[in-house]
Amino acid sequence: MFDLIVKGGTLPDGRVADIGIRGDRIAAVESLAGAEAGRVIDATGDLVSPPFVDPHFHMDATLSYGQPRINASGTLLEGISLWGELRDLATIDEMVERALTYCDWAVSTGLLAIRSHVDTTPDHLNTVEALLEVRRQVKDRIDLQLVAFPQDGLFRTPTGHQNLLRALDKGVDVVGGIPHFERTMEDGRKSVTTLCEIAAERGLPVDLHCDETDDPHSRHIETLAYETQRLGLGGRVAGSHLTSMHSMDNYYVSKLLPLIAEAGVAAIPNPLINIVLQGRHDTYP
Repeated sequence: MFDLIVKGGTLPDGRVADIGIRGDRIAAVESLAGAEAGRVIDATGDLVSPPFVDPHFHMDATLSYGQPRINASGTLLEGISLWGELRDLATIDEMVERALTYCDWAVSTGLLAIRSHVDTTPDHLNTVEALLEVRRQVKDRIDLQLVAFPQDGLFRTPTGHQNLLRALDKGVDVVGGIPHFERTMEDGRKSVTTLCEIAAERGLPVDLHCDETDDPHSRHIETLAYETQRLGLGGRVAGSHLTSMHSMDNYYVSKLLPLIAEAGVAAIPNPLINIVLQGRHDTYP
């Protein structure tokens, strides 16, 4: 007896099969002719696949185009500046409403797992409160994982470090950061070390906005790989963006890639974003 049978669906490998589900687990993928179920869905002629996953999103800012005004330059820095204004203007209810609208869209397209960074810069942490409420409301439909993200830097603001810890204490799932946005390269390196040590102490994953710049000297991914190995964090650390690799010399990258792989650090590219934001200082093709 199954709770649900999805009958006759086409699997990604081309097979046609029935899928039997008990509780929240797939119990059988085979012909289930004659089997009983509390509910049956006829999927004949339809593709049945695992859900889509979005590993990098900013749900606190979703559906906010034009607020408080349009990003006239289209640059990352102006976008960050505009968000810095909006996060203090938007109410918790407004952020929840926008995020829930987005989640409805996500489910309708088969997107059922989302990792969203949430800005921990403001002392009020309204962004965090909003997305914790969203996570609660969508938990039966979407696996929503939240990353504590100090948008303005861990050390660049007086309460950056403290607010990140407060967000984790409230139940945010992942340690985030933005080392290339610190005031100096040394502060960026220190932030990577500090964030990885926080994750090791708390048993949490790490996902850093890392080297989202055209500066070839921004090499915080190297520190992230080192700290991952030093602290035994392999398999639960990710570097997002990593666009400075485009500007690095080829020999250094040929050395760097094996270090990342050896450490067990995942790379999360964001091509639809960075194809627009990056490359503005290039002097070729």
